[in-house]
Amino acid sequence: MGSNVAPPYANIFMDYFETSFVYPHFLFSAHIVYWKHFIDDIFFVWTGNSEDLLLFHSDLNSFISGLSFTIHSDQHSVNFLDTTITIMPDGMLESDLYVKTTDRNSLLLYTSSHPSHIKKALPKSQHDRINRIVSDPET
Repeated sequence: MGSNVAPPYANIFMDYFETSFVYPHFLFSAHIVYWKHFIDDIFFVWTGNSEDLLLFHSDLNSFISGLSFTIHSDQHSVNFLDTTITIMPDGMLESDLYVKTTDRNSLLLYTSSHPSHIKKALPKSQHDRINRIVSDPET
């Protein structure tokens, strides 16, 4: 997504796609209890069996030629953006920070030419980000 208008276009398209194809799908209303997306990444909780999930996935990929969805599913946890979502034994969802293996921990040198208020705010903003993502205070 190199262009400034790419995210709004993606959001408009995803709204059209969800309204036209996803929400009316009979498996959506039967098995999806939670559905959220961020631009073109989708997170949903599926309560049906794996055969129905494969059918739903196949149908999503058949609606518009050239559009292809991939599914990463697991019975216990899944990574979404920079978060790992885990289903706890009591059925509650717990979140933790997820860092991709390809992540390069890029740092801003304090000797850089950035304004000092930016350099001073970075540690607090990173702390706040982790605080928002990680659901267990002890973690």
